[in-house]
Amino acid sequence: MIPVQYRDPQTEEILERRHEEGAPTIGAAVRIGFDEYRVLYRWRCVPTSCIVYVNRVTREARQEARTAA
Repeated sequence: MIPVQYRDPQTEEILERRHEEGAPTIGAAVRIGFDEYRVLYRWRCVPTSCIVYVNRVTREARQEARTAA
């Protein structure tokens, strides 16, 4: 398991730190708290740690994805 930091790309704020089995893939959905985020990109992903930048998914985008499916 590696430590992963989830960050806001505009403010560099650390949204959450946790241990994961592996680094999340770009475009993957990640739940932080009660909100859903999408992985934008990963920075400094090495076997011992990873910094991941995420963007919050709006409710409208989630509804559009459900109706399209």
